[in-house]
Amino acid sequence: MKTNQIVFTEPHKAELLECEVDEILAPHQALVRSEYSIVSAGTEGAGFTGLIQEMPFVQNPSMYPQNTGYGHLGEVLEIGSGVTMCKQGDRVLSFSDHSSLVKADAVRMALPVPKGVAGEKIVFARMAGVSISAVRSSTVQPGDTVLIIGLGLVGNFAAQLFQLAGAEVVASELSALRIEKAKACGINRIVNPNETDLKEYVMDWTGGKGVHIAVEAIGISQLIAEAVMLTRSYGEAILLGSPRAKAVFDVTPMLLRVHLEAIRLIGSLEWKWPPHEVNRCRHNIVENYRQIINWIVEDKIIVEPLLTHLGSPRDCQEIYTGLTSRKDEYLSAVFDWNLLN
Repeated sequence: MKTNQIVFTEPHKAELLECEVDEILAPHQALVRSEYSIVSAGTEGAGFTGLIQEMPFVQNPSMYPQNTGYGHLGEVLEIGSGVTMCKQGDRVLSFSDHSSLVKADAVRMALPVPKGVAGEKIVFARMAGVSISAVRSSTVQPGDTVLIIGLGLVGNFAAQLFQLAGAEVVASELSALRIEKAKACGINRIVNPNETDLKEYVMDWTGGKGVHIAVEAIGISQLIAEAVMLTRSYGEAILLGSPRAKAVFDVTPMLLRVHLEAIRLIGSLEWKWPPHEVNRCRHNIVENYRQIINWIVEDKIIVEPLLTHLGSPRDCQEIYTGLTSRKDEYLSAVFDWNLLN
């Protein structure tokens, strides 16, 4: 079988290539014909630009060509012998690459989703699944004050989810586009640090105490330090974005505040949650996505304003360039695989 797959052939170069797919399915696999796939601007952007090569612990100078993508929606054509999560004919969300035909790991996750919901809407569940880990790893209670730093897709969904949990949320964002889209999603308390001093705003808002929970949703080390400095005693500072770029600055004030004020510094990487139900763990990845999909269908999570670019996979070079270098125009991108037919 043949598939068309988006591949980073070198830094700053994305191509749609024709590849061969073995017809034999492993017991855990489902063969899925693609409808839509969503771009993770942070993770995939790091692969596209080569930033991933600068990350600590990455010791592979020859990372290209590399496949990309992990938010995929499509129709199941066939399943392997060990698959129980889905069946032939189901429409499923999975962690598969950007490709016209994929072998999804359907034991890990190939979650059936409603067929009556627009695919370019429901595929956003993949990015909200990243964000919910911040809520799950926190001790948020109704009425808590929460600061979200960054209103890309991950930060936007984090803000929406903390609001659903009953928290009072303020977000920090520089981009006029992202501020506009966030307000359209019901996130109304937003500070642009270029116009308003964020520390003064937060301290005035919280009576000088700082927020109960601060979430850094970009992955910039200096902003993690800022989040800590705006967190109150016994509060929580959550790393939702993945720090990748090198940073040189004085971390002692941040660490001293963590120490003196008993602040919990929490990593909330999605993949640290178990994929399925296990003893002694209250939540798991599949159930997170099941809940998120329900909220999107019910419009409790607002998605429509966030889609700025819906395009053909043939436009992959333009889309990745836009997401990484024209952030005043690009917030998100979804590939429509139906356009290849």
